[in-house]
Amino acid sequence: MKSFEGVEELAAASSNQYKLALAMSKRVRALRDGAPCLVPEIQNPQQNSVKAAMAEFAKGLISYTTAEDQQTD
Repeated sequence: MKSFEGVEELAAASSNQYKLALAMSKRVRALRDGAPCLVPEIQNPQQNSVKAAMAEFAKGLISYTTAEDQQTD
């Protein structure tokens, strides 16, 4: 599964893996609620929402920031 490998690399580069998982879970919920999937290869994203979210994050289509990232001095 290529998406899983991409998410593994993203998690390794992340400063906070918990927040990455939280962002992915929010995207999964959005997909289940009917948000459009950004990866056209995914068939029926409402049922395959975890796979779709992983693919979106792995391809860099969804980004997230943390409060620490947004602070500027």
